[in-house]
This record gives sequence, C-alpha cells and structure tokens, in this order.
Amino acid sequence: MNLHFARQQYRRHAQADAAVPDDAHAIVELVMNELHGALDRLCIAGSNNAALPPDAMVKGMSAIYILQGSLDMDSDNAIAVPLFQVYEFCRQQIMRAFRKEPGHAEGLEKARDFMASLRDAWAQMDRTTAAPSA
Repeated sequence: MNLHFARQQYRRHAQADAAVPDDAHAIVELVMNELHGALDRLCIAGSNNAALPPDAMVKGMSAIYILQGSLDMDSDNAIAVPLFQVYEFCRQQIMRAFRKEPGHAEGLEKARDFMASLRDAWAQMDRTTAAPSA
C-alpha cells in the first residue's frame, strides 16, 4: 500500500485539532472509520427521505479517494483490485444518492455494510505480521 500518500491526504483533509496517527495501520483504520461514519449518516438521511448531509458526502468521497490512492496496485493485485472495487462501489452509491436515483438508499446500506466488514477485518489484523509498509 502507498500509505505515505494516505497519511499525506488524510492530514490535508483532517480538522486542525484532530490528531493524525503516525502508524500507517492506524491511518487506514481512521479513514475507514470516517468512510463508514459518512455512509451511516447518508443511510440515515436516505431512509428518512431527508436531505443528504453535504459534509458526510464530502467526507465519504474524500475517504474513498484516500483509500483508493493508498492501494499498491503494482505489487499486490490479489488484494488491491478487490479493495479498489469495493471502494469504487461505495463511491458509485454516494453518487447515486447525490443524483437521487431510484434504489439509492439500498445501495448506501450495502456500501455501509461492506465498509463495516472491511473495517472490522482491518481492526483485527495483527499489526506485526501484516503491517503495511509506509
């Protein structure tokens, strides 16, 4: 993974008072949490037929681009390509919701559930044996 890119992008988008960890694993976990939280807020708004919170859309899209950009597509395609596809699915669902396409609420829920699974798996990884290089 290109975690230097992820760290750099997250620091650029993070709030001034938020502490950004130096640990590459923790940065990806933080960005995944941001994406899951944004998708959850969009799901809640979608299920209540409320206006989509613009900040959740921006955070979600930013998190997706950070996660996609941090993937090492050259050396680990077996993992990077499927992860890219999941992140791209999430991006497409946010765009469908933005355009108010039919069925967008269900798509957001599926994207949120995918990210919850990825986030949980990432949190359970052993940092010593599976730690990504920065």
